[in-house]
Amino acid sequence: MTDIFEKVKDRIKIADVVETFGIKLNSRDKGLCPFHNEKTPSFSVKRSDNTWKCFGCGEGGDAIDFVSKLKGIDGLEAAKTLAEMYGIDIEEEKSKPKKFDVKSYIQKCIADVAKTDYFTKRGLTAATVKKYCLGYDCYRKAVVIPYSGKLTYYQTRSVEDKKFFKPKTEDCGAEPLFNGDILYKSKEPVFVVESPICALSVMQCGAAAVALCGVGNTAKLVKEVKAKKPTATLILALDNDEAGRKASQDLANQLFELGVKFDVSDISGTECKDPNELLMKDAAQLKTNVQAAVRAAKLKYTKLSKLFSAEELQKRRIRPIQWIVRGVLPEGLAIICAPSKYGKSWMMMQLCEAVADGKPFLDFETEQCDCMYFSLEDSDRRFQDRLNKTMQGKAAPSNFYGSTECSTMQLGLFKELEELMELYPKIKLIIIDTFQKVRSGAAKTESAYSADYREMGEFKKFAEKYGLCILLVHHMRKQMDDSDIYNRINGSMGIMGAADTILMLSRKKREDENTTLMLTGRDVEDKELVVCFDKTAFHWEVIGTAEEEAYRKAKSEYENNPVIKTIKALIEKSPSGWCGNCSELKAQIYETTGQLYSGTVESIGKTISKYLDRLLSDGIEHKDARGKRHCFTKRQRTLWDYSKDKDD
Repeated sequence: MTDIFEKVKDRIKIADVVETFGIKLNSRDKGLCPFHNEKTPSFSVKRSDNTWKCFGCGEGGDAIDFVSKLKGIDGLEAAKTLAEMYGIDIEEEKSKPKKFDVKSYIQKCIADVAKTDYFTKRGLTAATVKKYCLGYDCYRKAVVIPYSGKLTYYQTRSVEDKKFFKPKTEDCGAEPLFNGDILYKSKEPVFVVESPICALSVMQCGAAAVALCGVGNTAKLVKEVKAKKPTATLILALDNDEAGRKASQDLANQLFELGVKFDVSDISGTECKDPNELLMKDAAQLKTNVQAAVRAAKLKYTKLSKLFSAEELQKRRIRPIQWIVRGVLPEGLAIICAPSKYGKSWMMMQLCEAVADGKPFLDFETEQCDCMYFSLEDSDRRFQDRLNKTMQGKAAPSNFYGSTECSTMQLGLFKELEELMELYPKIKLIIIDTFQKVRSGAAKTESAYSADYREMGEFKKFAEKYGLCILLVHHMRKQMDDSDIYNRINGSMGIMGAADTILMLSRKKREDENTTLMLTGRDVEDKELVVCFDKTAFHWEVIGTAEEEAYRKAKSEYENNPVIKTIKALIEKSPSGWCGNCSELKAQIYETTGQLYSGTVESIGKTISKYLDRLLSDGIEHKDARGKRHCFTKRQRTLWDYSKDKDD
């Protein structure tokens, strides 16, 4: 039918047509408009492009449009009427069909787009209409949406009955995806929606989009991505109804199998069916939703996947930290270090028993859970012997598991740990004794720090994946470092840097009975405890904090010092006081304690200087006198002392 329209328009003059139907044109080709009442001519014809326009009522078009509106008939009937009036033969075209010119048709519709307000009502701006070549078919009274800028395929939608029309395959080929080329051009995420009008809504928000042109066309997209993987991440944003959700799930499953990057996002919100409905209701909200979906899709496939805003973090519900030993051992990666033969393995055995039973460990509460202890320096016999000694005749907990063998990191350790978690999913504590037994070592081009940090990182990743604590038993260097005890960890600082929690066992002398247990980490407060291993009960016990033990030790040294004992005894014998030099005081030590003083005279003077404050707190005042003599007297009680006694 397009040939009839073109033939009629080519053969007739617009001025002749309007005058034939009673409009008298003046010298300026103006006349009174037949479509509204007027006294001043506002109807005008433009002979150069064979069109007419009324500047009063806004109507306009070509000769066929004029007759169609004047007679109240459709465009085809108007074309036939004019052909008959002017003797134009249109029957001959039936025997010589001309191929439908898609591009010309769409361009004609683009020129007529101002004749409809459909796109404006759907929330699309004039800029969007122009950018994406949207048009209007005056004869069908339908909007025209090209599928791409090439103008090779389109669909129309009637503005009266909302019916869709798509061109014949012989005219335009098979229907492609709407804006499908963007799949291979865009570096930004691409939204997948159902209809072109929804795709245009998303594109107006500044994002890229393709339309399936029907919820049943998911196979078309799958076929596309099978042939060639998209360069962009796809964001599935189909209609917010049952059919859309089902299609979205089916499509997601197929994209996953094909290895295509995708995300799913409900950009329409809970109250709207599709993106265009939200555009009409709240364009700003749709833009916000689109931007959030793009950001989420980018984060899903980036190394910055855990990036968040401070505002988002405040609103997020995060699972609280899980403790194995409250205040001492949280989930994550922990390491305990000590020199060899310090009793680390006895402590690990005790820890597993306590946690498996849910009883205190070193006076700290535990969260009962299953435990796994890899005692890699023991044989089964030694493991059994150690277990029996620590249990003291009691049965071991049934949820305490052990092994004296496992693979190294390089030969499948983590695969074995995964199998372990499948068998015993309630395990929350895994102890590997020792770390050195499972290490793979540094690569040829890898530094010691990089190797340490990498290996520790693999354990950390496993612990985070299963929400448990992995405790690695490790050795310390023999060299002392008084500046920082943690510098004695065997290996580089990469070990300490990667660990969440670090425990250290140390003594000033190997033969000391008491051991200091130091604790630091990301989720624990720094602590120093003095612990002691009971060799009869095969059990570690807490003596107290390092501060408490230091105070007790200092007090004992003071009270048992022979110089101090002698001074106190002399004051008791001579209430008025005692004076003498260090040599005389040395002689008094033997008479008072019955023991020979092995120190020098100078050391007595140093002892007195060291304990002056302690002596004063015990009520003994000291003054230096001539001849390097020391005078000690009982301090006189004051009103302050009496009032303090009452308060106490």
